Parts: sequence; structure tokens; C-alpha cells
Amino acid sequence: FSQFISLCGVLLMPLMAQSQTLSERAAEVSADGFVRAFLGNCAQSPGDFARIVAVSEALGFSDLPEEMKPLMAPQDPRAEFVGYYAQTGEGAPYLVGVSKSILNNGQSITVCAIANPFINTAEVVSALQSFLSLGDPDDDETAMGQRFRIWFSDDLPQGAYIGLTDAEPMGYDGATLSLLAPSIN
Repeated sequence: FSQFISLCGVLLMPLMAQSQTLSERAAEVSADGFVRAFLGNCAQSPGDFARIVAVSEALGFSDLPEEMKPLMAPQDPRAEFVGYYAQTGEGAPYLVGVSKSILNNGQSITVCAIANPFINTAEVVSALQSFLSLGDPDDDETAMGQRFRIWFSDDLPQGAYIGLTDAEPMGYDGATLSLLAPSIN
């Protein structure tokens, strides 16, 4: 029986090592790389749900496991949602979520977001502002330990904005960058 337990331990070691490696890799991602991934995945196609999904699939992103979908999915269960796990490429590894929903006024919106639970938020803000002339956030609020920042920009379509959500007020690293834009398809 002890040989069986040892065998199981030996077989699980590569899985544990891979898991640790992915976490370690996520912790080592530069803010510049993370922001470049956001710009490439989300900001290049504001409001274009189909294109964002097609590019994610063309880049070989893995489908987001079912148990991880709540991390990236919108709260509205009627929203169309697709989630991915990017394991390679600049800024990887990170999670990607793309959703499309209808607002109460009938307008369709598309949200594209990427997340890294280990990235330093202050560095992400600095990198974001170095790539885009955003200045101070147009809205900056903290609630229940999370900070929400929103930037509007002339570089984005009318009605679009960039959002940053983090838990920095609680002393945690990690960030979710998102781009909300009127849907074009």
C-alpha cells in the first residue's frame, strides 16, 4: 500500500510542478507585457465580440475551465460569454473574458477583460498610462476592499472606456483590465 501511495505521489509531482510553474510565471509577468496583452486582445477590437473570440482561438488560447468562469464572467446570466486561458505569448499567463449583453436601454455592449492575480497594480497603471494618454481616472472608487477605476479616452470609440479592478486596498496584488464598448456586431 505504501508503494501505491509513493507511486501516486511521483505521478502527481509533475502536475504540482506545472501548477507552481504557472503561478510563478504569472507572478513574473511584467506590467508592460500585461498591458500589451490587454491592448492586443481587447483594445484593438473595441466592441467586436466575434473578432475578439476569433483572435483568441487563432492564438490557441485554451477554453477557461468551468470552475474558473465565475472569475471572468459577467453577473448577468443572459449575457453571451466566452472565457479563455492564455498560456503563451506576451503577458502570459492570464485569463481572458469576453461578453456581450443588452443594456436596459436596448444598447448592446461588449466587454473584453484580462486578469492576472499576481501582477502589481501600481505598475499596471504606470504601464497603461505610458501606452495611452489617460491621465487621472475619470472615476475612482473603493468598495468592499476593491478599487474600481475608469478612464475615458479620445482614442476609444464614443461610449467606450477602460476599467481597472484590483484589491490593492486590502494589500493584494492582481488586476483585471477591461474595455467596455458599444457592440459593433
